[in-house]
Amino acid sequence: MGQASRQSTLKVTLRHPAAAFLYQATKPRLRLDGVDVPSTGWGVHRLPVTPGSHRVEVWVPYVLPRRAGRARRDITVVGEQELALEYMAPSVTFARGSLGAPGEQTSTGYSTVMILNLIAVIAVVAGLVAFAVN
Repeated sequence: MGQASRQSTLKVTLRHPAAAFLYQATKPRLRLDGVDVPSTGWGVHRLPVTPGSHRVEVWVPYVLPRRAGRARRDITVVGEQELALEYMAPSVTFARGSLGAPGEQTSTGYSTVMILNLIAVIAVVAGLVAFAVN
């Protein structure tokens, strides 16, 4: 069997932060070597790949930016194997997504969202206290 006929599998898991439930309203986009891959949404996708170098790109369609959470990874497939990647969408649409080893991807922008939430809570509490004093 020649090398061109051997097939490997690329397993890509597409995830988003649990608190970012709005991501459920859209489907992430997956591209392999510049070609869009039909995606059924979030979850696990298995793609046949041949040995050699490949580029994987993932993003989430959005209003602004048009490609939120963009992430790109170059991989090399050697022989017949299953390679696994995991994509994690960002907590903030203007941040980059992360694409890499499964179990190691975190949502970028999470600490920023938590800080903004804390500031909002403090502002509301301060407003309530000011209103109660008057």
